[in-house]
Amino acid sequence: MKSKILLVGPINDQGIGGRFEEMRVWVRFLEEEQFNVSVFSMFNSRFGLENAKMVESVHLVFPNFWSWFPGLRNLILRVWSSRFFRNQRDNFYASKKWLVFARSFNHIILFITHQSREIKIFDSSLPVAVSIRFTGTVHDFSILKNHHKKLSKAARNYVIHAPGLFYGFENSIPKVYIDQTTLAEKLLLHLKIDANLKVFAMIGLFMEVKQMEEVINVFAKLPNLNLILFGTGELQTSYQNQIDTLGLSNVKIAGFVAPDQIALLYAQIDALIINSSEETGPMTGIEAMASGKLILSRPVGAMRERLRDPEMIFDKAEDLIEKIKRYSSLPPEKIIEYKTTLRTRYLENYSNLQVKKQIKNMLEGVSDT
Repeated sequence: MKSKILLVGPINDQGIGGRFEEMRVWVRFLEEEQFNVSVFSMFNSRFGLENAKMVESVHLVFPNFWSWFPGLRNLILRVWSSRFFRNQRDNFYASKKWLVFARSFNHIILFITHQSREIKIFDSSLPVAVSIRFTGTVHDFSILKNHHKKLSKAARNYVIHAPGLFYGFENSIPKVYIDQTTLAEKLLLHLKIDANLKVFAMIGLFMEVKQMEEVINVFAKLPNLNLILFGTGELQTSYQNQIDTLGLSNVKIAGFVAPDQIALLYAQIDALIINSSEETGPMTGIEAMASGKLILSRPVGAMRERLRDPEMIFDKAEDLIEKIKRYSSLPPEKIIEYKTTLRTRYLENYSNLQVKKQIKNMLEGVSDT
């Protein structure tokens, strides 16, 4: 019988973002390894992930209404989302309906932050193996200090992108280190590596944590170089107003690029800038490495371990300006060398083959504990 795996994580109302794409990677690899995969989110299960069965809370709470009256589904969702059911939603992961559903799986993998309500699943005595794949920076390790192997008779473990994210923290929960990879690997590896270093990019949701406004100001001081912002989000109007106010012709917003078009995005750029105040990956860093693009990053997420070069790490805007100028002045063969090194590092450590093997080994290892 195929082992049944449930991936659990909040899906936003647009079905986009780093968590969603990382869940897609895991679903793809697990299905290729013949696991029976389902995905659960409190809401927004309408966004499919490969061939996985998509389930959300309302399906379990009102199964008959949902099945028998498809024309009333929007109404049922509004009722379930209302304040009248707030307590039921808050306590959903202790409900009988959830527990019956969860017990039907061999392993549950949570794609969450330490603040997500879904951490209650890990904390419970549910007799099913549960792993947390942290998708956000852990700011308060005191929340995790209460975790120990005896939470349940079934196995518990953490799945972490890189050791640096948990530096100095210890408890009795086993830790497995598995970084990210990209499903666009084949297309990205076919992009030609060249000596160009004129077009820089930032990629992601337009939100405060990405700190794109700082980099827009940086490129106001670098008029001979270009910056493209790829993404969407609540700060897009603010970014555009900033660009217009500064009168910048070398900075533009290109909008959101669908995952199946990601190779076209990287074909347009020469380097990626990661200026986030916090990350766990990010996925864009892995994509840029596979594409053979130069990367300049703050010391966030797994980027320090990935780049292994302090010259590609910066701490403040002035430092970023200096590094951009230095790299842009390098001879062509040196620029190609840096880019090639990053692609080689991707192939050695973060390829589909490597990460798929690590995921399979993790599941087999947990099942043996």
